[in-house]
Amino acid sequence: MLPTEIQNLVDLVRAGTGGDATFKALLILLQNSSESSHIDRALAQIDPNGIAEDDLRRDAAELLARADAADLASLWNATLQTSTERNPLDSNSNIVSLHPGSAPAAETTHYGQIVTFDDVGGLDKVIRQIHRKIIRPFENPGMVAKFKRKAGGGVLLYGPPGCGKTMIARAVANQVNAQFTEVRAAEILDRYIGVAEGRIADMFTFARANRPHVLFFDEVEALAQRRQFDSDYKVNTVVSVLLTEMDSDRNEGILMLGATNLPWSLDSAFRRPGRFDRTLFVPPPDKIARAFIIRRLLDGRPVSDMLDLDALVQRTTGFSGADLES
Repeated sequence: MLPTEIQNLVDLVRAGTGGDATFKALLILLQNSSESSHIDRALAQIDPNGIAEDDLRRDAAELLARADAADLASLWNATLQTSTERNPLDSNSNIVSLHPGSAPAAETTHYGQIVTFDDVGGLDKVIRQIHRKIIRPFENPGMVAKFKRKAGGGVLLYGPPGCGKTMIARAVANQVNAQFTEVRAAEILDRYIGVAEGRIADMFTFARANRPHVLFFDEVEALAQRRQFDSDYKVNTVVSVLLTEMDSDRNEGILMLGATNLPWSLDSAFRRPGRFDRTLFVPPPDKIARAFIIRRLLDGRPVSDMLDLDALVQRTTGFSGADLES
């Protein structure tokens, strides 16, 4: 499903309203999209022969090629009157160049205290699942109660480091107007027996007194590692206390999000229903997402008009958001 603002422009283009100017506005919006699937889903609905300007059809074909929609790009290329190749990031292009000024201003950025889903690039599929599995139950507790379920529980985010798991957790808390607590193993674990267990209990007590609440366990495998009969006693007791607190019937309105790069290292007990029973993979950004992230990172910095960000996007395959920022 396309974002409303994109679908509205697609409908206007199909209806012939506004002519090529409307289509140009659509291309600019797609250029700034954080999800490559928006590009092919939007342009697949439009007949390229209905676009009068050859340059605009060429821009659409180049945008589709960058989004890895080769078949659809060929369809648009087949309608071109000329075959002159041109850099889509050239200053004379109808598509706005990939410099910070072309990106729509976000409500907030991930450098501030508040993070929204507008700050998360290239994770539309993950965000849609989060809306369905997390946000809707929080916003509709009555509907959840009818099915004898509780608004809360646990979700495990896993994937390579630096790909946005912490940003997603903060955006979830902001979306549901919940208080956010980031739990780090280094701040919980202690060499003295009983201290870590007490900190875990205090943390859940605080969350229950401040609902709705998001508890975000960063690098959760450090707290939830597999228990072994011959392993350290302190590790086993910390895991046991954490499991007990997660199972409490007083956790209504508390969402537990865990982030890990090593999902297989978690104790199997944490994957039981009611704990981290929902799992979401957070992948590295694709080309469109990397362009989105780079634009955001350059926002507010002096940038030359000659900077070829398309070349940067091509050279950063496999980079995480943290890699791009560095």
